[in-house]
Amino acid sequence: MSWSPQITHSSSLRFCLSWAATIIVAASAWTSCSLVHQDPANQSPIVQIREADTTVVARGGRVELTVSASDEDDDPLRYEWSSFGAGSFQDSLANSTFWIAPDQIASSSEFFLITVTIIDNQPDTEDPVETFLIEVVQRVPVLVAPADTVISFRDPGIVLEARATDEDNDALSFEWEILEGGLSVDQVVREQQTRGGVSTLRLLPLTPGQIPLAVMTTDGSDTLRREFTVTITATEQPEGGMVALELPRDDGVSIPYEIDVYEYPNQLGVDPLIVDDWFEASALCREQGKRLCSSLEWTYACRGPEANPYSSVDDPESLPEQYGLRFCNGVGSGLASETPGFDEVVPSGSFPNCSSSTGVYDMTGNAFEWLSDLDPFFGRQATASLSGTAIPGSCGSIDTRQPSVPFADEMDDGDRAAVDALLVQTNFQGYARSERGFRCCR
Repeated sequence: MSWSPQITHSSSLRFCLSWAATIIVAASAWTSCSLVHQDPANQSPIVQIREADTTVVARGGRVELTVSASDEDDDPLRYEWSSFGAGSFQDSLANSTFWIAPDQIASSSEFFLITVTIIDNQPDTEDPVETFLIEVVQRVPVLVAPADTVISFRDPGIVLEARATDEDNDALSFEWEILEGGLSVDQVVREQQTRGGVSTLRLLPLTPGQIPLAVMTTDGSDTLRREFTVTITATEQPEGGMVALELPRDDGVSIPYEIDVYEYPNQLGVDPLIVDDWFEASALCREQGKRLCSSLEWTYACRGPEANPYSSVDDPESLPEQYGLRFCNGVGSGLASETPGFDEVVPSGSFPNCSSSTGVYDMTGNAFEWLSDLDPFFGRQATASLSGTAIPGSCGSIDTRQPSVPFADEMDDGDRAAVDALLVQTNFQGYARSERGFRCCR
């Protein structure tokens, strides 16, 4: 029996096809079985809520951040917040937290990136990351400064007020500065007080003029500055003339009289005349149809109805040792030498505030003044006022109940011997002194 190669080949082919089919079916069965029994892949958390209560905050301010996610695999979730070292978190592991912005930033505005990673603790899961961009700003304070102001030199100083607010609640500090171009620093007394967001500056100008000022406030980062001017004007003074007054007496009767505004020659800006003696003063008043003032008339004009101890709107006790033109001509004034003598006088009206309410000037300070009467009850000072460079600050103290010894203005040179004798008796040896000026009354 012979073997046929064709038949053999055909059988082999059928065998191979049958074997291959068996292998494929088996493989398909194995694959189907594997797919049925394999675990499904873990799902990443899904963000449900993402909120920031603001995206702009002041330095040191708080931003409320909330992120909430769900997980199909019911894996427990963790939240990890990061701001890359800028600021801080109230709780960096909670889904809702506060971010506290830095106290200092590089400029007036700086942006910060904040991230939160939602973690389900599965190694084969990509953890989602949410980001927030927060702007931190430096808010500039608001300063309300005084406006340009005009005051009278006769006013007892001025109080200026500056106010400032800061939205960041930063602590504010103030500084006041006297600028160049007006009164110098030593011509103004300053007293500053600051409480909260309010600062006051009390100014006592020692001379009329302008005070250019600046006030500044700072919160430590930003500084605001405002400039303004305080102008101090002197009251317009008369060129001369007389003031009509009424001298009150204890019996209720008032005696009208007039008195020169300034010391003789009674002209604004002119030096008082220092006469040789009382007689020359008396004669010069007579030439004008006037007379020397009595001690009572002079004292009332000096003190005024208020009975002030000095003839000025200023109290020397409240002034600095060097008071400029604030009071009257005496030691410490801006026109007097350190140790002035009796004859050191300045032009009449040089001190705008050296006047009582009567409107009569220079009765405190400047020249001593001859009076018309002598008063043995008060010693030699009754022949001259206490006005003078040596004794600033007193108008004298004349008691209207005390009698006086009048001298007649008609006294001629022949009567001087009798006058000198009386001066010796009553201790008025200085009646012929030549360091005194005078003013006239009528």
